[in-house]
Amino acid sequence: MSKDSDQTDTAPRRFKLGPLGNLNQVTKGLAKTIRAMADGTLDSQVGARICNGLGIMRACLETQKLEQLEVRMSEISRLLGARTVVSSPLSIDHKTPLSINHETNGSSH
Repeated sequence: MSKDSDQTDTAPRRFKLGPLGNLNQVTKGLAKTIRAMADGTLDSQVGARICNGLGIMRACLETQKLEQLEVRMSEISRLLGARTVVSSPLSIDHKTPLSINHETNGSSH
């Protein structure tokens, strides 16, 4: 009998992310990927590609959530009878001027 037949070689464990259905799971997947790259379990080039994809997924899920919140805020506003319209959370109001008060520690110019 040879020793090769008595022992089984264990293949290197595949990197698995798990479910990626919501923002929290995608964030956990990013953290797991970064840790795997740091400890050498995952090649850094492969890990960078995974992180890029997960980053895009994260941005999409965040945008989706913002849109859902915008719709909900509009519904609440309508139910309360408010006259103000909720502007898009992704838009910036450029009409309001920015004012900065700068104090010069007692010296006047």
